[in-house]
Amino acid sequence: MQRWSRLMLVSFASPEACALWANVTVQAARNWMDGFNRPYGDVVDLAVQTLPDYARIMGEG
Repeated sequence: MQRWSRLMLVSFASPEACALWANVTVQAARNWMDGFNRPYGDVVDLAVQTLPDYARIMGEG
């Protein structure tokens, strides 16, 4: 969860921007940014495809 939180923090200026990108509630995005939980499935796939820092932060590639 720590790496996902870091990815969200470097990729988005606010929980609102993150929520809009992932089509989730602002609370869900806030929880990701605060490191309380992380997504799976389609949101992770979206991150792989659209976030330039994904491989560096998540340790892939």
